[in-house]
Amino acid sequence: MRFLPLLACAIAASAPAAESTWHLTAQLYSFHEHTTQDDLTNTTPGLGVLRRSTENFMLGAGVFRNSLGRTAGYAYVGKQWPLRRILVGGIAGVTHHYNFNHGGLVPLGAAIVTVPLTDSLALDLVGIPRVTHYTYATLNFSISWRFR
Repeated sequence: MRFLPLLACAIAASAPAAESTWHLTAQLYSFHEHTTQDDLTNTTPGLGVLRRSTENFMLGAGVFRNSLGRTAGYAYVGKQWPLRRILVGGIAGVTHHYNFNHGGLVPLGAAIVTVPLTDSLALDLVGIPRVTHYTYATLNFSISWRFR
C-alpha cells in the first residue's frame, strides 16, 4: 500500500496529457468460483485511476475491499485492441492481502473487455483465471469515467 502513491506519480508522468486520457474506475461487483477453502464475498467495492494512451496501453492502480473482506491495493499495466465498438485485451500486475503468502504481493493477470456506454462512461469486465495458491477465478464488473 505504501507504494501506491509512488505508482500514481509514475503513471501521471508516463505520457503527455495530449496523448493520453485519465479515467476514474469504480469497482462494483465480482462473481467468484465456488471454493471450500475460503468464504469469498462478491461485494468488492473499490476506486482506482487509469491512464490510457492513444494506442490503448493502460496503467492503473487503486484500492478495494477484496473477496476476503480486506482492504487491498492493486497496480497493473495492459493493452487493449479495438474489436468493432468494444476493446479487448489483457492486464498484468500485482495485488495483495490474500491468504496465500500472509498478505504479501500476489501476481495478477486478467483478460479485460471494455464496453463504451457513452463518450465518457464505459463498463469494464475483468476475467481473472484461477492460479492455484495465488488467485481465485473471478469475473469483475467496473465502471470507468473519463475525466480528462
